[in-house]
Amino acid sequence: MSRYWQALLAQHREEDTTVSWRPQFFRLTEVKDQQSLPALLQADPGIQVFDSLPTQLRDLLRTRHPSYKLSAQELEAMTREYLRGWKPEEYGVWVYYPWSKRLVHLLDEAEFVELRTNRNHYKITPEEQAALANKRIGVVGLSVGQSVAVTMALERSFGELRLADFDTLDLSNLNRLRAGVHHLTVPKVYVTAREIAEIDPFLKVTCFPAGVTEENYGEFLLAGGKLDVLVEECDSLDVKVQLRYEARRHGIPVVMDTSDRGLLDVERFDLEPDRPIFRGLVGDLNPERLRGLTTEEKVPYVLQIIGADTMSTRLRASLIEVEQTISTWPQLASSVAHGGAAAADVVRRICLGQMRSSGRYFADLESLIADEPKKDAPPQITSAKPQEITVEQMRALACAGNESTANVYTSFAPDDELIRRLIGDAILAPSGGNSQPWQWLWDGRELHLFLDRSRSSLLDFGYGGSMVGLGAATENLLLSAHAAGLSVRLTAFPVEANEEYVARFRFLPAPDQSSEMRWRDDLYKSLALRCTNRQLNTRQALSSEALASLTEAVHSIPGAAVQWLQQDDELEEVGQLLGAGDRLRMMEEAFYQELMSELRWTPTEAQATRDGIELRTLALSSSDEAGVRISSNVAAMALVRQWHGGRNLEKIARKAIAATSAVGLITMPTSVQRSYWQGGRAVERCWLTATGMNLAFHPMTALPYMFARLLRGDETAFSPETQQELYDLRARCLRLFNVNTDDAEVMLFRVSVANDVSVKSLRRQIGDVLTLIC
Repeated sequence: MSRYWQALLAQHREEDTTVSWRPQFFRLTEVKDQQSLPALLQADPGIQVFDSLPTQLRDLLRTRHPSYKLSAQELEAMTREYLRGWKPEEYGVWVYYPWSKRLVHLLDEAEFVELRTNRNHYKITPEEQAALANKRIGVVGLSVGQSVAVTMALERSFGELRLADFDTLDLSNLNRLRAGVHHLTVPKVYVTAREIAEIDPFLKVTCFPAGVTEENYGEFLLAGGKLDVLVEECDSLDVKVQLRYEARRHGIPVVMDTSDRGLLDVERFDLEPDRPIFRGLVGDLNPERLRGLTTEEKVPYVLQIIGADTMSTRLRASLIEVEQTISTWPQLASSVAHGGAAAADVVRRICLGQMRSSGRYFADLESLIADEPKKDAPPQITSAKPQEITVEQMRALACAGNESTANVYTSFAPDDELIRRLIGDAILAPSGGNSQPWQWLWDGRELHLFLDRSRSSLLDFGYGGSMVGLGAATENLLLSAHAAGLSVRLTAFPVEANEEYVARFRFLPAPDQSSEMRWRDDLYKSLALRCTNRQLNTRQALSSEALASLTEAVHSIPGAAVQWLQQDDELEEVGQLLGAGDRLRMMEEAFYQELMSELRWTPTEAQATRDGIELRTLALSSSDEAGVRISSNVAAMALVRQWHGGRNLEKIARKAIAATSAVGLITMPTSVQRSYWQGGRAVERCWLTATGMNLAFHPMTALPYMFARLLRGDETAFSPETQQELYDLRARCLRLFNVNTDDAEVMLFRVSVANDVSVKSLRRQIGDVLTLIC
């Protein structure tokens, strides 16, 4: 900008650096005002003067004679008679607003109030209006609270209004807060107080521009008389909580509008001194814990306060985008105005003794004023799953396996109790989504393991992931048998060209010296301890000895290999890739629905099915758990897809990798099902070895299995946009790992040093997975 323009603008720029919100009154019947008002006008010729007193008087006289239809001439005559003996400029009061340089001639207080409240009658009676004039209301938080405060001022439903907000007006506030652009950077308390003064200069308003603090809670709530009602609309969670504790201590009712679905909370601490704050939804929170939280960290508490199950779909979806595509949760002027009106109405009725209840109330306009619901709801996407394998099918396959394989071994027949013990150990194996895709058949002589295709998913392309679980279960069974003093003769895939019949086990009492069968029987002691450990800790480097032991465990299975990432830049990149994979999985509706079906939200639900992933086992922070719960809403996720959002869905994986010592990828040289099964045995040996060294092991396999579907002929399962992003991610992944298209990427996992887990995934009952037909 040129110096000329800088100088020119400087002459005309008027920065509102004042803290004035109270108007000045001049009554020309008083000598001092007869002198000071002309002096004011002479000192500042820019003052605008507004004098509509004759119109106000005619309006006053008309309201005093409601039963008469007065003509213009009659009103004019009555006005002259009313002013007899008065100079027009001396009647009433002159009110000067220094922030806008406006001087307004008004009726004085009694007549002003009489005329301004006349249209309230009889929705508010004169007696009620007089009672309200003695009430003290406090409003904390003026982005939403301004609407409440101004509405109460319009109705004149208080005698004193205390306003508290530490913030100044930003341009982003103007989507919902009524103010002009010339008010930018002005404290919100003054913006609101000025608007009220311009509506009614006689109302008493007290401003707290520093907000409410530990130092002034008492002053705000009690000074000059205890508040009759507190309207709480602040963003600071610690203040929200502390204000309620203080209000409860002093017996002050609290009203809060949430600006979502017309939700209004009323807490009558004046009538219920032992009432839990927020209806007990947040427990006895210590405000100190809430101080200084980021917007993301506030989300779980917001969910508790508003109610995760009752918030609007758009708010749910928006919370997923907080601190990614939006800075904080949204609020609309229509919702704020609607909530301001509702809150003002409730405050008035509380003050008049017309409402005595506490509670949570909805006035959801989108539900009340809406199109008729569509009769035919769009069907949910579901993938056609095979039927569970039957006993008859298992028996037929077992017989076919005996016919196709020479029976050269003399079997030893363990009793049923021992078989149950062996199966109990075997099914402690991991499986994708804890799907437990196994069925076992004991015919009195041989044990047979089958793939239960009904427990597969879209992510389990070609049943590769299921085979990994079955391979791990095979390894567990071998360890258990050895611990019981048995040797095992294992035949993999006994029936040619059938991959549903995975393995046959024959037992012998003699020791088994096969190196493949007996690699490290001492791993058995880790069987019951092994679990997915998603706990986060500070990254610690793995010792070379630990890494060598894990590598040796993988290599003990012929053909199995493992590649490791340990450098910070490599881990940072793989965290980005895995996070993007998680997001894409959520953005594809069919994959998303399957993922949601795997989750068990409560211990009761987990106990009922004894499969899937119980939410507690995810070891999420409160913020991340809130995000998962929000994401479980199908309609909200549909909006996120529509907005091309979801970047927050990447955070969990990135946080996990940030706490990781190393990331490993176990591979097999071909991608047939037998390779995945063998790879599953390598996975279990590596995992049990890590467990024995007190290392946390956490599979993160979604992205490799999405790659498998993409690269092996089923890319149409993904949208074109997801296909392209997956190809891009694949190119980046190949810069980290040396793998061929035909390789089976069996397991991508992270290893770290972390605390023990307190909750493990459950397993189905032995009777649900084992059939005895002997």
